[in-house]
Amino acid sequence: MSIVRLGKIHLHWCDNCNVPIVEEGECGLCGEQARKVEITPPGDVRPAFDEDIQLIRQTIERQWGDRYSYEVFSEEKPVILNSIPYRDRMDEVIVDGEVIGALRYDPERKLEDKYPYEFILRPWKSLKKPDKGFVVVDPGAVEPILSGGSVLAPGIIDADPSIEEGDEVIVTDGSGEVLCSGSARRPGGELVKTSSGRGVKNRWRISDHSQSKKKATWKKVVEANQQYIDERVYKAVEFVKRYVNKNDLPVAVAYSGGKDSLATLHILLEAEMDPDLIFIDTGIELPETLENVEHVAEKYGLTLHAKKAESGYWNNVDHFGPSARDYRWCCKTCKLGPTALLIKEKYDDGVLSFIGQRRYESKQRMNQGSTWDNPWVPGQTAGSPIQDWTALHVWLYLFQKDADWNPWYEKGFERIGCWVCPASDLAILDKLKEELTSYNRFEEVLKRYAEKNDLPEEWIKLGLWRWLDVPKNMRKLLDKKSNPSDNKAEETSKEEMLEDPRTKNLLNAICDTEKKSFEDLDIDYVLKAHKKSLHCVECGVCLGRCEKDAISFEKGVKIDTERCVNCGRCWGKCPVVHFDARV
Repeated sequence: MSIVRLGKIHLHWCDNCNVPIVEEGECGLCGEQARKVEITPPGDVRPAFDEDIQLIRQTIERQWGDRYSYEVFSEEKPVILNSIPYRDRMDEVIVDGEVIGALRYDPERKLEDKYPYEFILRPWKSLKKPDKGFVVVDPGAVEPILSGGSVLAPGIIDADPSIEEGDEVIVTDGSGEVLCSGSARRPGGELVKTSSGRGVKNRWRISDHSQSKKKATWKKVVEANQQYIDERVYKAVEFVKRYVNKNDLPVAVAYSGGKDSLATLHILLEAEMDPDLIFIDTGIELPETLENVEHVAEKYGLTLHAKKAESGYWNNVDHFGPSARDYRWCCKTCKLGPTALLIKEKYDDGVLSFIGQRRYESKQRMNQGSTWDNPWVPGQTAGSPIQDWTALHVWLYLFQKDADWNPWYEKGFERIGCWVCPASDLAILDKLKEELTSYNRFEEVLKRYAEKNDLPEEWIKLGLWRWLDVPKNMRKLLDKKSNPSDNKAEETSKEEMLEDPRTKNLLNAICDTEKKSFEDLDIDYVLKAHKKSLHCVECGVCLGRCEKDAISFEKGVKIDTERCVNCGRCWGKCPVVHFDARV
């Protein structure tokens, strides 16, 4: 997978106190200069909660034996996770200021009904030989392996017979000294018997890393980083004050129930603002998210403007098909449309909306910058005071504030959003299926779609619905290469489209159809109007743009020709024009 660089990597480590430091500089506890930790970009590191650590330990012990996870890392130390590029979930695991390995969720193992998680170990000299998952080589193979050579089958003298091809193994010499780690090219029994070829595909040779005996708590981590978090908060508060002074508008926080919007809210409170909270209930929110929104508004005595997506996901999924990473109709109909309506209802002249957006989340958010105007939501001037923060900055700030975060973060979630979100990885979808009773409803949607489009059951099992154009590294797992078509609408002539009275009505947005000759109308305008008339899902995006209240919903969108001034503002971005139906 290609390296993704979204900003400067900020992770450093104080070896004296055994704590992470979020900036280049000195530890706030002892004054020692922190060293940079080499991790894979983008470097949006975060704390490992108890359930994360439990999963890591469980995976290590499945591979190498009971209690072996405590050989790999001991208790009472901060554990850091760093999400890295992979076809599904993969997190570097950082302990004692070193990457000790990576926990990954392998879709291929899921397809084979195996335990889907694997731990990719980066071994070190003092590590002990495991009780299982081991491969032993003869003395003549030691030096070539340590020099970078492969683990060849003729040099293998012993191996755990339970090893399956592809399993992660630890290679040792006859005395039990660890040499490297890698993946087995053959089952354990064959590794000893085979007289030619590679036995183990080396991943990592032993390093000089040694475990620290120093314990640390997250409270200690917060204290060590106090000066750096205070500096970040000061800059964020100043950003908020400048932006508020520049824009004479009511102030609000677009609150989602996630950590980033929670941190943004606390920044505004520190800036002595009294913001409204804007929350859009998409109809596919986690129950704990809804509870968190109500709790936070009540705790800080803030006005909560909440709006439910009347159009909704469930009303539209049979028209659009499952939303996908490259086909996000859901955001437009379930969130941006209702947001436009809410702003129109509550803020006559618009609103200055502070949003918990960070550059480390995606290239799009990196490129967007700290301030922007949303083309889908008129009246919203947006800014992010935490644009350049990593997730660890956010978490240390929330720990410092003793904030009330969404409990799903402690269940292994890196981000909180709609629970049918195509940006979720299979690991998270498995967790949702296990703990969220309403997930069955979504699976029924997927089954209907798969049956209608003659897709194999693996399309659901591997979460291939998450893409319109399934990437090669996922599609190759299928025996039958299947990719749903866009099912574009059949071509219709301009004359046929204009025979539809609803299409003609919508053309009033750009011209007076009583005076305008249809022959002069551009076919693109007619096509857009026709699509709107046929497929309107009443999301409210266009209604929010109309300053004359000339738009209403009557089995689709309708224009009041007495009020309409043909300005065309309502003809901005529209989900049904932007996204062709998949079904």
